[in-house]
Amino acid sequence: MATKLTEQEIEAIKGFQQKTQNVIMDLGKIELQMNDLLSVKEKVKEAMAEVVKEQNEFFQSIEANYGKGQINLDTFEHIAAEAPAEPTMSVVE
Repeated sequence: MATKLTEQEIEAIKGFQQKTQNVIMDLGKIELQMNDLLSVKEKVKEAMAEVVKEQNEFFQSIEANYGKGQINLDTFEHIAAEAPAEPTMSVVE
């Protein structure tokens, strides 16, 4: 023989079902947002790789024009690298 639950018990069960459904929906929304963010992250990483490539090409052209050295980022002057000093010691056989 089956016993009918009270109205209060039925409402409690319905409340749990609704809360569970809400949590599942929230998790789904989060998963979609994470997928979107991963897509954006990949695009940003690609953009960064392009910036690095352009920067390397630029500094290669600077080196071709001015020789090896450094750029002072305060004055934007090229500072030539010092030529290696002539060896002061020689090898004796």
